[in-house]
Amino acid sequence: MSNNVNEEFELTPSQRVAGNVIAGAGTLLCGLFLLLVGFGVFSPLTVEEVWLCAILFAVGLVFVVTALVQKNSVTMWLSFAFIVPGVVNCLCTFTHLTYAQLYPLYIAIPAIASFFTMFLTGSYSAHVKTILFFGVLAGIFALNSSALLGWNIVVPIIVVFVGILIMLVALKAKKGDNDNE
Repeated sequence: MSNNVNEEFELTPSQRVAGNVIAGAGTLLCGLFLLLVGFGVFSPLTVEEVWLCAILFAVGLVFVVTALVQKNSVTMWLSFAFIVPGVVNCLCTFTHLTYAQLYPLYIAIPAIASFFTMFLTGSYSAHVKTILFFGVLAGIFALNSSALLGWNIVVPIIVVFVGILIMLVALKAKKGDNDNE
């Protein structure tokens, strides 16, 4: 496979079958877990408490395993769009934490996904930029969700962050213009 970015990634027949088998096995295991919970095997858990966590984790883990088998960075990245909400849901269901406290994790999904994906792709620079952008943004919102700072401080911090980003982009564009002259 060449380094041509526009080249379409083709799965081998074995990778395609492996992906389908992994998806089927993940769905089956999720269903069996929920069935056992329904029968009271994991008492005091109830299906009402765990169904969303189980489904989100099942889809996320199917994507992770499939991504590793198929060496597919997009699937790896998408897996965390399911795993992180699964973690948040579990924390909200089984601890005293609330969505109002944990919502910055949703903002951090691209950072978390890029962190794990960069090891699969090897393109660290682009992923580090995504990690920094969404990580800092999630951190700023976490200042409010953790009750450390009120919105009267967090909103101006966000505006300062956006201003810094605008200046960085402008300076980078100016540097690019100078390089082309």
